[in-house]
Amino acid sequence: MNQNRVPITGVQMDLVNSEHGSYMLIRSDSPMRTLNSSPWGGGFGMFRSLMNRQVHRLYNEADPLREMDDFIQREGLNPRETAGMLTAAWVKDVGYSTLTWTRNGAEDAENETYPLHVCAWVTVGLGNKARAGAEVAAASLFPGTINTIVVIEGQLTDAAMVNAVITATEAKAAALQALGVEVDGHPATGTTTDAVLIATTCRGRLYSYAGTATALGNMIGRTVYEAILASGQLYEKTPD
Repeated sequence: MNQNRVPITGVQMDLVNSEHGSYMLIRSDSPMRTLNSSPWGGGFGMFRSLMNRQVHRLYNEADPLREMDDFIQREGLNPRETAGMLTAAWVKDVGYSTLTWTRNGAEDAENETYPLHVCAWVTVGLGNKARAGAEVAAASLFPGTINTIVVIEGQLTDAAMVNAVITATEAKAAALQALGVEVDGHPATGTTTDAVLIATTCRGRLYSYAGTATALGNMIGRTVYEAILASGQLYEKTPD
């Protein structure tokens, strides 16, 4: 089991290798409000655990929701408290980046108890890279994927949660461009099976916006960008 140091009180990340498989697990002492594009805990929800599970690229369960539910239970977790996603990328090669909002070298005096923290974890697999708007073959729809999880110390409105997804996605496309990932000579924007999960602790300041012009959006963009660069560089050394 391997851990990333997380600056958010009550939140930790572990890399788990069990007899049933490998996965990345982010756990919180208190429920986090989430917006998840994956079916497992999809949409808006409240969860204590966030799982990014490694599967074979040919994973093709007849009932994936039931299979994932069974997997979560075998790992001793509560499916009702766990949001998840699947990836064929190596979870051990997860990229991680974190930022804390500072003003003049000091934490925001208005929120000393819960200053704004943003943490991003990304696993990168590029076997099914794609460019949004271009035609793709059905055979490319396997879970290679870029999975992005962002945890924020703060409170976000529904609109800001959606805004955070947009900012994280823009950062992903920018990072792939920086890595030189292309599809038919054009910059790739992602893969055919990408997923994103935004989680907030429901503590501290309330944010109504998360675009790139805001402090929150800037931090989301920077952490996701750096996490993708870190994981993408590892992928280039050991492709999935």
